[in-house]
Amino acid sequence: MTKPTKDTPQIFLCYARKDKKPVSELYKKLSDASLKPFMDTKDILPGEDWKQKLMNTIREAPFFLACLSNNSIDKRGVIQEEIREALDVWRQKLDSDIYFIPVRLQDCAVPGALAKFQWVDLFHDGGFERLKLAIDTGLERIGVVRSIRLRSKPLANLSKNDVKLMLQGNDFYHVDWYWMGKGVQHQYEVLKNGKVVFDKTIGLTWQRSGSNEITYDGVKQYMHDLNKQRFAGYNDWRLPTLEEAMSLMEPKRNKHGLYIDKVFDQRQKWIWTADHTSAGVAWVVGFYGGGCLDYSLGDFYVRAVR
Repeated sequence: MTKPTKDTPQIFLCYARKDKKPVSELYKKLSDASLKPFMDTKDILPGEDWKQKLMNTIREAPFFLACLSNNSIDKRGVIQEEIREALDVWRQKLDSDIYFIPVRLQDCAVPGALAKFQWVDLFHDGGFERLKLAIDTGLERIGVVRSIRLRSKPLANLSKNDVKLMLQGNDFYHVDWYWMGKGVQHQYEVLKNGKVVFDKTIGLTWQRSGSNEITYDGVKQYMHDLNKQRFAGYNDWRLPTLEEAMSLMEPKRNKHGLYIDKVFDQRQKWIWTADHTSAGVAWVVGFYGGGCLDYSLGDFYVRAVR
C-alpha cells in the first residue's frame, strides 16, 4: 500500500444520514487537530462518481471510523457496503496496524462483526482524546509524521483538569498525570549560528538556550529586550503556552537527566509559560522533574518561541 501523503484523506467517516450533525462536529474536531478527515457531504464534489469516490477513499485512507448509533446499527444500504469494503481492507493490514475504529456516538449495541475491535465512546469525557491517541499511534506505526498545530493564545484560567485533558489529547508525557504519553516525534533543525531550533513537526522556532533564572515580574522586560535587539534576526518572540512548552517534553531522561532533547541548552530546567490558573499564578514546565505545575513565586527560566 502506498504511504499516505499530507494531501491524502487520513480518516474515512462512515455514518448514518441521521447522524450528520454529530459526525460533522467530529469532522471539525479532527480537522482542528491537524488531521484530514473525509466526509461524503464535505469532500465529494458535484459531478463526481460518489460511490467510486467512497470506495477509493476507503481503500486509500489509513483509518476507517465506523460511527455507531441507534440510527446506524441496523441500517442497510451504502453504510453496510462501506463497512464490508473496510473489513476487506483490514484483512490485508498487519496485525499491529490500527485501521478499523468503531466510534459510538451514543450508548448503543456494537454489531457482532465489529465487536473484535476496541471501540471508543465519543459521548464520554476524554472520548475524543482517546480517539486522537489511537490515530496518532496508528500513524506512527505506519511511519507517517504529521504536522501538529498547538494553541498559541495564552489562557488566564487554565485549570489542572484542562491540562490533564490536553496532555491526553496530544499524547504528551507527564511523569504523574500522563506517564504513558509518547510525546512528539520532532524534526529539529538548528539555525542562525546555533541560536535557535526550528521544529518542523510543529512549525515553531525556539531559543536554543534562554534566560538566566528570573521571577515572573522580570519576564516582560526580558521579552522586551529580546525583541528590541532582534534576537537571531526576529522581533516577534513570546512566551510559549503550556501546550507548546509541554510539546518539548520527552518521555525519557537524556544523559543530563532532563526530559528534553539534547539539542537544547540543558541549563533551562524549568521554564515559564504564558498560561495562568488565576491572576498572579502561572504554569511552569519542569524538564528536570518531567511535568508542569502552577506557581505564584519562584525563579525560573525563559525559553522564548515564535
